Amino acid sequence: MFKVGDTVRNVAANIVGTVIETDGDTVYLEQSNGCEVDFVSSALVLESEFQAKHDTSVRDDAASHENDKVYDAVVGNLYPAVIDLGRQCHAQARRIPGIASKSWDALSSLQKLNAVSEATEIPVKTWIEANRPAAKMPIGALQLSVLAAVRQKGRR
Repeated sequence: MFKVGDTVRNVAANIVGTVIETDGDTVYLEQSNGCEVDFVSSALVLESEFQAKHDTSVRDDAASHENDKVYDAVVGNLYPAVIDLGRQCHAQARRIPGIASKSWDALSSLQKLNAVSEATEIPVKTWIEANRPAAKMPIGALQLSVLAAVRQKGRR
């Protein structure tokens, strides 16, 4: 249950406010513009939990950047056509109310690789493995197979 002073969000309505009162299962909150609204408590989430779940920032601690060189190398070896698949996927991603979307250029290499992975249905791990010397399927061959599959899909 929420308590007075909590900052909460109704995701469906994209309303954020501070709890000013609770009455049973009803939570009354005040928005930043001074307007008071009420919701059933089950329709609300703590704003801090919402932001933590949907945060798109990249942490600055060393452990979070341990593999950056690997991701940078993979992205650096991707064909422009494969990058474009990731860009399109990123541009079409469902936006979450209250979370500012990032431009493609603002994404980290891992975030770009995740978008490419989603667009191509090829796991990030496979892209990393393909970029290693003596890979079973080198990254060039993997990209050509992805682009051939995309072309074939477009013909259907």
